[in-house]
Amino acid sequence: MDAAGVLRIVLYAALIVLACAAVWGVFEIVGMARAVRRLSEDLDGTVPQLAQRAGGTLERANTTLEAFNAELVRMNGVVTSLEEVSDRVSSTTRAVEEMVEAPAAAVSGLADGVRSFFSVLTGRRL
Repeated sequence: MDAAGVLRIVLYAALIVLACAAVWGVFEIVGMARAVRRLSEDLDGTVPQLAQRAGGTLERANTTLEAFNAELVRMNGVVTSLEEVSDRVSSTTRAVEEMVEAPAAAVSGLADGVRSFFSVLTGRRL
């Protein structure tokens, strides 16, 4: 056997190894395609379930927000009523204050007048 014969045997062996690797690669690709198909089928069944659960959750969240909004509207009414009561109390306080201050000022003026009268009569400053 000469060098050309040995080289042919080595090349044939390399081609056989490459052919085996190619067949193994094809089997791996087919297996991966099957796994992807199974995953896709599983997701097709899961996605509608997730959407249904999410829809229920969104409905409950919407109901909760509507209830919260109703409570805010009710609280707004309470705060408005408190503001009105506060305004009424303030105006009542001002009216009572004016009613008390007017007689007190009159009594104070009368006392000043009496003091001035007696100071004139006695000639002393009181």
